[in-house]
Amino acid sequence: MAAPAVLLVDAHEDSRLIYAACLRHHGVAVVANECFVAAVETARTVKPRVIVLALSYASGPGWTALRTLKEDPATAGIPILAVSTTGLAEHRERAFAMGCAAFFVKPLPPLDLLNAALGLLSGAAVA
Repeated sequence: MAAPAVLLVDAHEDSRLIYAACLRHHGVAVVANECFVAAVETARTVKPRVIVLALSYASGPGWTALRTLKEDPATAGIPILAVSTTGLAEHRERAFAMGCAAFFVKPLPPLDLLNAALGLLSGAAVA
């Protein structure tokens, strides 16, 4: 089995379903996960090409997962699209400082996420 193109990690079921459906509809292989700890293990095991990671509270599990992913040599090179429920400038700055390729604020239109993921999958930078 080929590695999935995108690992989608979000505690909110609606977000996972909507974003995964959009990506899959456009031919992107997706593995979705609600548990941030399990998602780190999934990333280590299946080596996705892109990770979409939900971030929330300043000390929430998404931030812990982000730090773990970026500190682990096995996953450090995987581009991460951060999706947050807050548009706080300090969260945006922190996400980029920790190595995220992009930072989006919910509600995030599924096509915007799709375009960002496709850009990274094709080797382009995300604007």
